[in-house]
Amino acid sequence: LGKKIYRGGNAKTGVSACMSCHGPSGHGIPPRFPRVSGQHASYTEKQLMLFKNASRHNDDNIMTPIAFRMSENEIKAVAQYMAGLH
Repeated sequence: LGKKIYRGGNAKTGVSACMSCHGPSGHGIPPRFPRVSGQHASYTEKQLMLFKNASRHNDDNIMTPIAFRMSENEIKAVAQYMAGLH
């Protein structure tokens, strides 16, 4: 599930592919889109949940609406997948 969302998004819920901004290997596109590969899954999950509940605001309103449309299961799966990217 994590790979599917990272690489292709979820058209049904309007979640864009993570790699469209963070790159196929998760190295990001600095300075606007940060590196996400190799982060601890728990850290990534926590950050995505903070975006989802609008507690984190340093995203120029990019990640907040995306994370809001993701289920907690999708967030966990994407976080696990990104932890293994190199």
